[in-house]
Amino acid sequence: MREPRYSLLADIQYDIELARQGKFALYGQRNIAREYRCKKATPEEQQAYETLQNVLFMVPQWSDTEELHSDMERIGGRVWFCYFWNDHDSMIQLTEDSCGTFTTAYVLDADITPEMHKSAARQAQQQLAVCMQEWGIPLMKSFVPEKEKYEYLEEAASHLMQVLNAPECIMG
Repeated sequence: MREPRYSLLADIQYDIELARQGKFALYGQRNIAREYRCKKATPEEQQAYETLQNVLFMVPQWSDTEELHSDMERIGGRVWFCYFWNDHDSMIQLTEDSCGTFTTAYVLDADITPEMHKSAARQAQQQLAVCMQEWGIPLMKSFVPEKEKYEYLEEAASHLMQVLNAPECIMG
């Protein structure tokens, strides 16, 4: 029995609509490009992908940061910290949902060198340290375990700092 074949067509068509609105951020563009490269595309998928590339060429797109802020505002949340790299697929973010709980997310591109991982982590740590100082919150000295949600901003930010101290452990 043959396994059903995954079609990118619906994803590409959705992305074309986002791109026409100028709302297809770089992170999403890289993801669809990776998926497209990794499979044998049908003629319909090839044509849709070419259309997407033409729209991206003609219409300026918003940044990953703008997309995250928009998504969080739409659900009544807030972005406290986000850092997206332009030269590789890595990101760090700290958000607050509409209930007042905090979430962290982080990905370091698996296709970059360990030295680049360390450099990316240092960049993010420096930016986060500046933000923590502006927010008036100290770095917690005790270990903060990974959780889905954090009750306090100090706890979530400290967890991010701890994770960035060991970039080799971040999968992505």
